[in-house]
Amino acid sequence: MERKMIQDVSVIDISGDIDFREMIRIKDVIGSLIDREQTKVVLNLRSVDHINYLSIGVLLERLRVLRNLNGDLKLAGMTPYVRDIFRVVGMDRFFEEYMTLEDAIDSFDDDWEGEGTFH
Repeated sequence: MERKMIQDVSVIDISGDIDFREMIRIKDVIGSLIDREQTKVVLNLRSVDHINYLSIGVLLERLRVLRNLNGDLKLAGMTPYVRDIFRVVGMDRFFEEYMTLEDAIDSFDDDWEGEGTFH
């Protein structure tokens, strides 16, 4: 897992298989960003092969916290397989998903100007 700032957005690059233990690590990383008042977060899932469907709910809690702080948690680069996992457990309706990391980062500009959609 790698973290970086692009503009004022915190990007977390994730790769491999995401099990429950790894999801807790992701939750903790997002928590540390929240502690530093960095509330615009993108999970770059481009290199994720599989995600444990039981662990996705952990992200929903962080999404709610970030949105309550006028931030957001957006997903970028999901493979069709990973997207299907989100869809099967019904989590696709809560998260904004973008094909590319650049699109996800740019979407924050739209949101802050009041032109974006809030899901």
